Amino acid sequence: MRKRLIAAALAALLLFSLAACGETVSEKDIELDLDAIAGALCASGYFSGEMAMMDPGTVPELLLLNEDRVQASTEDLADARYYGVTIGTSANQFILLKGADAKAADRLEEALRIYAEDQRTGFELYLPEQAALFEDFILERQGRYLLFAIGEDREALSGLCRRLMSGET
Repeated sequence: MRKRLIAAALAALLLFSLAACGETVSEKDIELDLDAIAGALCASGYFSGEMAMMDPGTVPELLLLNEDRVQASTEDLADARYYGVTIGTSANQFILLKGADAKAADRLEEALRIYAEDQRTGFELYLPEQAALFEDFILERQGRYLLFAIGEDREALSGLCRRLMSGET
């Protein structure tokens, strides 16, 4: 009888510990500094031209939030930063998003994929070499944070994005 009680207690402890482990790193409520990430990206030299912050209020329209073919809405977006090249015609840009929660970040991630496809199609008409950059865009995610980037040195930029989204500055 005593062995059964101990076994039951251990089983309950195991179930409790597994339930506590059910939360993954991507689901934890981590906090990233969007301005610090944006500053590091701007200073990286991985973009052709000077990067400038665009009005973050344009991000919902940019990503077509609240439109039928995009499942994300403005309520999904808790915070955003959008930077692009100010002079010349270049696809180089980055978008940092903070979703309202993990499910919102899922929808925003899909919105970024749709955005990339739309941009690629648009650039094909007048700058095909820039359109090609959208075929191999960078998309990093950490919890409810997303980073979308297009740059000239994709490999180096991708490594930097990965480090920044992991909390390294």
